[in-house]
Amino acid sequence: MFQLFKSFFLIGLGAYGGGLVVIPLIQHEIVNKQGWLDLKEMASLLAISQMTPGPIAINAATFVGFQTNGFWGALLASLSVILPSVIILSIMAPVIDKSKNNIHVRMLREGFQMGVLSLILFAVWSYGNAVISNLLELAVGTAAFIILVIFEGKMHPIYVILGCGILGLLIF
Repeated sequence: MFQLFKSFFLIGLGAYGGGLVVIPLIQHEIVNKQGWLDLKEMASLLAISQMTPGPIAINAATFVGFQTNGFWGALLASLSVILPSVIILSIMAPVIDKSKNNIHVRMLREGFQMGVLSLILFAVWSYGNAVISNLLELAVGTAAFIILVIFEGKMHPIYVILGCGILGLLIF
């Protein structure tokens, strides 16, 4: 249980930027370091986590915690992934307004953004490697990406997801 707490506390600590940023953190802790899931299970976990309401990190923590230690594992992992944010916000809340225009804080934030971007790109790479196993899957994923870029803001992304699902029924 301590390892479960530690792993999800570290994931929560590094989750600056939210969403896709936690994917490489989860992969490192849960797949590479602890071996609680393999890459295929991780891909399934991400699909389930993204289909259910709530942040990916919380959904993943609840799932892995339950899988490894039942109800109490799910509760512990879920709490430990949000604990770093609660601690940091409790400490930083009084000084955030005072420091938001500070040039060093702005530079630090811009540096963090480059780190976050690298984690998002790594998430795309590692998730892609786990779910794309042939050229046809690569072509469908690439076409879906191109459609999203071309119609950015003009078409709801759910249509792309549903379209890919229907395409999957027809050709896979």
